[in-house]
Amino acid sequence: GDWPTKGAVQNFDAFTMSAQRSFVKKTKAGRVMKVVREHYLRDDIYVGCELATEEYRGPDQSTWKLSPGASKFIVIDTNVALHQLDLLAHKSIADVVVLSVVLEECRNRSKSSYDRLRSMCQDPTKRFFVFANEHHRDTYIKAEPGESPNDRNDRAIRVAAKFYQRAIPSKRIVLLTNDRGNLLRAKEEGVDALSVRQFAREHADDAPELMDLVAGNDIDDEDVAAAAADDAPSAKRAKTDGAGKT
Repeated sequence: GDWPTKGAVQNFDAFTMSAQRSFVKKTKAGRVMKVVREHYLRDDIYVGCELATEEYRGPDQSTWKLSPGASKFIVIDTNVALHQLDLLAHKSIADVVVLSVVLEECRNRSKSSYDRLRSMCQDPTKRFFVFANEHHRDTYIKAEPGESPNDRNDRAIRVAAKFYQRAIPSKRIVLLTNDRGNLLRAKEEGVDALSVRQFAREHADDAPELMDLVAGNDIDDEDVAAAAADDAPSAKRAKTDGAGKT
């Protein structure tokens, strides 16, 4: 059942079992009204893996979806969920944590992407585990003053990735994101984060076709430009050396 309310929540902390969420809504008559809802939090939402510490493992073995033999567990952000579905569908990609905040954003922005991601979550061979981060007391966060919904959700994803690092310390947890700002902030906060192209490069030996499945965007284009710049001096030297050999 729902956790008891502990009064109006202004400052959220780890011991609070409820928090208030507010948003502005426009009525049909054109009036703007503020809606405040109680948001209930729980500490009995588990992480889906038998390797987790006892506090986060949970007693129900049927929920242990993530394989203990996986080399790493992947946490995806909304950008990846929306634009990298061909890569996620590849047979080599499994043991993925899909956060509820990502699913919700995906549903709001692209029904086709949402439906495809949900089907992967229901495929037992993929082992995509849905974690209700928005309802766990250790991973729910309130928006900071002036913080956009998108930035708040990105921060929630990073908080959840760090939580998984604590909950399953024996396993590498990788945040997969093609959002440059999210990637940089994740690394600053101690999260093991990779762009999709970097991830594909890591798997070049066992799944070289992943590189062909990466849907290009700005972060990848910048990576390619940076790599080209790095190669330019050596190319110039080779040209000079060749010119000297007559």
